[in-house]
Amino acid sequence: MKKNIITAIIIVLGCIGFWLYKTTTMDNQPFITLISPNGGEILEEGSVYTIKWGTKNIPAANKVSVNIRRIAPPPLSSDGQEFDPIIFIDLENTGSIDWHISSMYPEGNYVLGITSYASVPVTDPISDESDATFAIKSIAWQNYINEKFGYSIDHPSSWIFREFPNTETGAGFRPLNSADEIASECIIISARGTAENEYNTSFYDYVQKAAAIEIQNYERLDSIEPITTISGLIGYRTTWIYRTFDGQEKVSLPITYFDNKKIIQTGKYKTVQVSLENEDCGEVYAQMLSSIKLYK
Repeated sequence: MKKNIITAIIIVLGCIGFWLYKTTTMDNQPFITLISPNGGEILEEGSVYTIKWGTKNIPAANKVSVNIRRIAPPPLSSDGQEFDPIIFIDLENTGSIDWHISSMYPEGNYVLGITSYASVPVTDPISDESDATFAIKSIAWQNYINEKFGYSIDHPSSWIFREFPNTETGAGFRPLNSADEIASECIIISARGTAENEYNTSFYDYVQKAAAIEIQNYERLDSIEPITTISGLIGYRTTWIYRTFDGQEKVSLPITYFDNKKIIQTGKYKTVQVSLENEDCGEVYAQMLSSIKLYK
């Protein structure tokens, strides 16, 4: 009996020891995890998508690469379907990177692979891959032109837009599957006037105070950065500190300004502004901004 008890104790202690060894060893193992896209997403050609990953026990000096592979079906046609499987290489381990989804990728299902490595050639990679496939689909765009105020912007052809009926200064855009109401418009573009004494203020100086002048409860500039459209037009993307009705300070979604001084019968219009009203539309917002053109 005593011998059986001792044997049982040895077995239990052995199991505990093995578990502790295994747990400690696993805790010290380096790994990288692809967070998104990780399966089920639908990404649109021409959009900007943020690839995200996490790491543990990875040396700080390690670099990160991202690659892509297509999963059949549907089959590829014989011509014009080649694409570079390397998306990024030698990235810092920041946990995320914006990916512009170019037209080189044919429609279909894909997985991403992500790898951490010390140097090239890679001899001891630490890798992960999407758990399931995500889809890349081509997207058709159409052009909204505002002849009265001299600008145009591209938008997804599947989106619904509402041109402002009285002022005709611009339009609001919303996805097809959103609620049929003005509150669902997630991107708004409009020509905007200003006070007479501000009309001749330099564009950059005006942008730094524009929302505080124009929008109730907007108090001060939070951030400003230049952007350049495909046509070479320079604008400024801004965020603002505003105060809610209960007194809380918050940071606004982006408003991007373009210099489009116009004098028409209804007044003086200093800027064209593009506002993001819903952060879920941020990727389309960036793409739409890049397409803006002004006509003198």
